[in-house]
Amino acid sequence: MHKSWSSPFVETFDNAFHQLKVEYQEAPFRFLTKWDIVSDLFCKLKDLAELADVETGRFTMGKDGRWRQKKARTGSISTSPMHLGVGFEKDEKAKADICFIDLHTMQFAVTARFGKKRPTSVSSWRFSSGAGISVTHNQDVQYAKRKNNQTGRFSKTDGLKNIERDVLKEISNLRMWDKSILLLVDNHGLYTKHDLESSFSKKLKPYTMKMYYLSPKSGFFITGKRC
Repeated sequence: MHKSWSSPFVETFDNAFHQLKVEYQEAPFRFLTKWDIVSDLFCKLKDLAELADVETGRFTMGKDGRWRQKKARTGSISTSPMHLGVGFEKDEKAKADICFIDLHTMQFAVTARFGKKRPTSVSSWRFSSGAGISVTHNQDVQYAKRKNNQTGRFSKTDGLKNIERDVLKEISNLRMWDKSILLLVDNHGLYTKHDLESSFSKKLKPYTMKMYYLSPKSGFFITGKRC
């Protein structure tokens, strides 16, 4: 991704997070599902969603699914760099809930009847660079640790282990992006900043990944650390 894209993306998300923090902590039940949060974030990031022309509509897709470059240019296609739940190619499983595409790397495969205002004339699309945001929402798990009555030792609850499994899965998907952010909204405030860093900092890629945490009483972010 072009360096000039990184700063606006991170800065815009940071501003959106601070707005989200105020609103959520005033009324935590404004978000009943993860998708309420994703939708709200998407709206807060609307300044990133301005339409731009993509001058790469010069590919066709054969019946074998392979992309073939056309000799003649077919003109530009206007699209937004920001989308919900898309992968790096059409029909590919989404790698993030919200993606911010580097349109310099986007390509469209078009039919012989291509028209820039005719959606059916675009048979496929792909891109190779961008930023991703994913959200994890804990609504149900209320306890982080449990005590063994025989040994007196504390261990993680099964619920917390499930949260961490989900978070690690999202981190794995987000590693594919040039820049990525994971937001964990925790209705029960199970983590301190130290706990979150101990559990996830070494899994985040330094310099390119951030993890934000929001609970009814706290809000902060952590970054990756070298092993």
